[in-house]
Amino acid sequence: MLTLYQVEWCHYCHQVRQVMTELGLTYLTVNVQADRDERADVMAISDQSGVPMLQDGDKIFSDSDEIIEYLRATFPAPEDAEQHAAIGAWRAAGAVSLAPRAALAHLRELLEEKGFKIIAQVKGPKISERLPKEYVLLYVTAPVAAVKTIEIDPLAPGAVLLPMAVIPAENGTSVIATADPVGQVWLFGEPELKKVQTAVKKRLIEVLDAL
Repeated sequence: MLTLYQVEWCHYCHQVRQVMTELGLTYLTVNVQADRDERADVMAISDQSGVPMLQDGDKIFSDSDEIIEYLRATFPAPEDAEQHAAIGAWRAAGAVSLAPRAALAHLRELLEEKGFKIIAQVKGPKISERLPKEYVLLYVTAPVAAVKTIEIDPLAPGAVLLPMAVIPAENGTSVIATADPVGQVWLFGEPELKKVQTAVKKRLIEVLDAL
């Protein structure tokens, strides 16, 4: 039996769990202590206190990248692995058969139609001289959802602003990429906050579909 030593708030542990879900694996989860000095069981197995740690028989893996590499090399991917990966990616991207400037204009129109407000627009060179001038980063918010978010958790600024990017692609076309609103708040463990962001995600999907 695969045994994963982990904690829910650890991003690296989540990455491992996501891959194990994609591969359809059954495993035992051991939630370790928050204080590293108290993780005697982890220390006894791997001589270190960090997580994630995976035990497969007499094999021990203590680095998330190493664990993921082992899992993908050892276990065949089921038919729905790609679907699991797409749902768990917490971001979305789609190709648009428009030049970056036209794609940006169309995106702005669709966002405004769906009740989003663009707070800021930053061109690539403003971020770094190495970025193309056609790269544009938008900071978008849904005003009503933003108010509700702050009422629920004022310490969750990532749930107020949503980053979106217009990225130049080959042959003069573009790619629109955005973070998943739900993905930005799932670690907070606030059901009401997730409900608000789920509504935002629904409207965002309508924008992406219209592109």
